[in-house]
Amino acid sequence: MAVFTQEVSKDGKDATQKSGIDKLIPGAKIDDFLFEPCGYSMNGLLPEGQYITIHVTPEPNCSYVSFESNVPQESYTGLIQRVLSTFKPGKVLMTIFANKESTAKDSHKDLDEFFDETKYCRMDHQFCSFKNYNLTYTFFTSRPVI
Repeated sequence: MAVFTQEVSKDGKDATQKSGIDKLIPGAKIDDFLFEPCGYSMNGLLPEGQYITIHVTPEPNCSYVSFESNVPQESYTGLIQRVLSTFKPGKVLMTIFANKESTAKDSHKDLDEFFDETKYCRMDHQFCSFKNYNLTYTFFTSRPVI
């Protein structure tokens, strides 16, 4: 999390490059900001109205990262892997919204297998089917070191 402080990065662009955020979804036009004395925010726009947004609070007692995107993908495992590699969180809460016409309509099916191959352990998983969309909510924590 130190990269999101002014002790390590001179500005938002520097933090974006040092952290690897610029490689999460290549081709995004990024507007980023590094806060005084710490903290980070970015919005990225893609050609067809798609976006990514990231907020980082790098506090020693309560670090927090949020990542949100509407980039359509059949499987989000590649993107999830890049986000996990970039931030290395201890806990992950993930939600995916998709309707029956969405590219991502079946993306929830490969999450368990994907996370089985990572250092994360599923603590909760909910799949809710509503009238016009499906919601997948999953909570993971780092596997205990044995």
